[in-house]
Amino acid sequence: MSTSYRLILSLAGIVLGGSALAVQPPEPPAPPAAPAAPPAAPAAPSKKITISMGSGDGYALVDSSDDSVTMAGTDVDGQQIKQLQRSLKGHFLWFREQGKGYVTQDAALLARVRDAWKPSQQLGLQMSGLGKQMSEHGKAMGELGSKMGAHGAAQANGGTRDAQQLQTLGRQQQELGRKMGEAARRQAQAGTETARRAAGREVERLQQQMEDAQDAMEEVNDRIATKQEVEADKVDALSRQMDQRGKPMETLGKQMEALGRQQEKASKAADKTTRQVIAQAFSEGKARPVR
Repeated sequence: MSTSYRLILSLAGIVLGGSALAVQPPEPPAPPAAPAAPPAAPAAPSKKITISMGSGDGYALVDSSDDSVTMAGTDVDGQQIKQLQRSLKGHFLWFREQGKGYVTQDAALLARVRDAWKPSQQLGLQMSGLGKQMSEHGKAMGELGSKMGAHGAAQANGGTRDAQQLQTLGRQQQELGRKMGEAARRQAQAGTETARRAAGREVERLQQQMEDAQDAMEEVNDRIATKQEVEADKVDALSRQMDQRGKPMETLGKQMEALGRQQEKASKAADKTTRQVIAQAFSEGKARPVR
């Protein structure tokens, strides 16, 4: 679907899409990012401007009753159209012919143009509805991704603390091992039974401390394993939810693509009809030059 064929601008928002000139209602502003904040109220209807960047002389279908303008071509005189909106009531069709601006308010011709664009407008509304659904799924997936990131950060922070504790216990065991070696050497070199027994008691005391440190290390390792298992289960659950949210997105995307192709075809047909109407208005004298 050609992205250069249509550009829809609105004071309430900007929509980029396929090759349709359908005037689409502006989307409401996105709600605040804070979880507890309520959704923002939809924006009030505002001026709608539809621009097609297609080839050919420019034209603009204007409905002053709802302040909407549909324009095509790259040589549309926006200032001239604004002046006509102030001086003309109801619908009118402005177009450029041989470098000059013309306007017609012939009811039959304008009805043909409006009818020509109705299929494209309906397809545009359907695409807008699909886009809203995709936005809702995308928001939910974003929230799940945020939760997964939070679990990852918590796991990393907890792992850092546990790793630091293991390092401390490792250094403690190293120091106890050094002291046990010294005590054992004193025990072996003792010249008296009293000195030998004292050194033996020191070895036993240090050995008990070594066992206590080893038990503490095993406890930390068990805690790490439990945390990892719990966090892994949480992340797996979130991942499954993410997969479930992703499936409708794929389906909606295919539907959006199909509608886009239909809208492109309908828009080209409507553009052709509009240019035929312009040629008829010009040839039958139903258009007057804009001064």
